[in-house]
Amino acid sequence: MPKIIVVDDDHTNVTLTKMLLELDGFQVVTCTDIPQAALAAENGADAFVIDYHLARGVNGLELLHQVRQRKTAVPPNTIVIVTSGDYRRETESTQAGADLFLHKPYPPENLSKELKNLLKPRKVNDQ
Repeated sequence: MPKIIVVDDDHTNVTLTKMLLELDGFQVVTCTDIPQAALAAENGADAFVIDYHLARGVNGLELLHQVRQRKTAVPPNTIVIVTSGDYRRETESTQAGADLFLHKPYPPENLSKELKNLLKPRKVNDQ
């Protein structure tokens, strides 16, 4: 069961995302900030879903940079999806190394579908 770390400071968003992903067969850990997510990653993760705008002006891309620069316990090629209600953040997110950008609000089934698609090639390569 793939483990997904969802990072969002909005309680409603993380609760709904967790429920939907778990119904689709994912193990989900929710975090409200980057330090929590980095700690959760010490137990491994197959992917992150990170909100671009976190509390206190923190940018979710900081966690993306930590993953890509090997400053977390997960491999630097771990899947990272960045989400935002501001479509103007897409280019910045993908240039920073996000595997995918999802503009909020996105249809609930899109996140699971995209995660499964992104995880599929990695499973083939791991066998």
